[in-house]
Amino acid sequence: MLELSTFADRWTRPDQWPLIGALVSAALLAGAFGFELIGRYAPCPLCIEQRWAHAYVLAGGLITFAALHILKPANALFCRAASALIAVLAGFSAWVAGYHAGGEYGFWPLSCQAGDTTSLSVDALLSSLNTPTNVVLCDEPAWTLLGVSMAGYNVLISAAVMLISILVVFRKPYRSV
Repeated sequence: MLELSTFADRWTRPDQWPLIGALVSAALLAGAFGFELIGRYAPCPLCIEQRWAHAYVLAGGLITFAALHILKPANALFCRAASALIAVLAGFSAWVAGYHAGGEYGFWPLSCQAGDTTSLSVDALLSSLNTPTNVVLCDEPAWTLLGVSMAGYNVLISAAVMLISILVVFRKPYRSV
């Protein structure tokens, strides 16, 4: 039976961690799209920004993981730099989600625009008023669990990935399996 410490030791190696960080972001993206497509929770503009932040973590993790295993760099510095990249990208994701969650909880006002109307004519704008639309507000959580919104859970998970990434960067040298 695989012990938890062995499991954690294997997946927090600097040469493996970028893939794990990418998979966590992929899972969060899948959850966000699931809430939208299956649960019919339309995203606000800040939700879309959070998805882009996870797309960056996903792309950065997959690219660095592939580079680590295709190029096989001779030193551990590149492996640690890849984990540092995941820490920076996950930190950005946590910051975007934290800004959104803070606005949802009323800590600060959000300036959230639903769309750019500068190219619309007055006639087009007036005719669009007759069609029903679903306006999603950024400062009202669409879904909560135990009082925590989706943006709040995104902060917690992204911050955890960032902190683990920082620990991975500074962990003791590892041996190849």
